[in-house]
Amino acid sequence: MPEGTEWHVTGTAHLVDVNNASLASDMVGGLGLALAAVALLAGLLFRSGVMVLICLVTNVLPLAMIGAIMVMLGLDLKVTSGIIFTVAFGIAVDDTIHFLSKLRLQLAQGKSLAWAVKRSFLSTGKAIIVTSLILCSGFLTLTSSSFLGTFHIGLLISLTLLFAVLADLTFLPWLVLRWFKPQK
Repeated sequence: MPEGTEWHVTGTAHLVDVNNASLASDMVGGLGLALAAVALLAGLLFRSGVMVLICLVTNVLPLAMIGAIMVMLGLDLKVTSGIIFTVAFGIAVDDTIHFLSKLRLQLAQGKSLAWAVKRSFLSTGKAIIVTSLILCSGFLTLTSSSFLGTFHIGLLISLTLLFAVLADLTFLPWLVLRWFKPQK
């Protein structure tokens, strides 16, 4: 080869790999932006760094569980994985904000933290369960697809939503009772 000759990888497969890496990176960036937005919202709502952490931990936990399941099943992080994480996170955060908004209203009425958590749980729990089950059933229809990517999206988003509802109804109240100290 003459000196100064350069080699470049080309072809459709290379372009697909480069595109997938770029899309996955963009999805992770979008998820990071969503985390920052949720942290900001929780911070504005409660004016508490502890509540920001409680909100984030409650919503990142289901994503971590799905990530672990993906590793155990040998599923790679692809564009579809990014879709799974961002869609599931957005839906899961909605339930958490629903619970925390009700909690804030209860606390603003001068109720004790334990009473406010109980009332928030009783008044939002059914709605959180029903909406999550409806969304899960909708996403589970994707599991009838013969395209493996669509099947995985349906299954993994549904599992993430189930993990999220469990976190919202068990872990979130426990974290609030354990770590949150309302301002008097």
